[in-house]
Amino acid sequence: MRTDRKAMVAVLKQVCVPALRAAAFQGAFPHFFRETGGFVALVTFQFASGGGSFCVNLGYSAQGWLNRFLKSKTEPAKLRVSQTQDWVRLGAVTGGDHWFVYASPSDTPYRGAIQPQEDLATRCTELLMTQAEAWWASKPGAPSR
Repeated sequence: MRTDRKAMVAVLKQVCVPALRAAAFQGAFPHFFRETGGFVALVTFQFASGGGSFCVNLGYSAQGWLNRFLKSKTEPAKLRVSQTQDWVRLGAVTGGDHWFVYASPSDTPYRGAIQPQEDLATRCTELLMTQAEAWWASKPGAPSR
């Protein structure tokens, strides 16, 4: 793992993970889940294989394994966004794609300008508490918060 990625992971663990824990999420980096009344909200941090950027994938499963297409009876702690049919990228909840760029643009020239790691972690946290919560709340079977 490259040094810049290790540093980005450390910042995400310092900034985002405590916010996820405060919002009742469990799990370990990069996979988190929160189960409320049979509704499971999912968060996965995904780093670009070429380095320099990451995205945050959001998914869910509702009671009765609604929205799962693979290994439907997986327990919440082992459920992954990739097992769900309806998922989005944080920052692009209205569709499309969104990546957070933290390193050399030569690694990710098409994903946007480099931003300071602390700023990206803070922005991720803000989006998790606003866009992500609103997205999950709009899904069938979501608990009212």
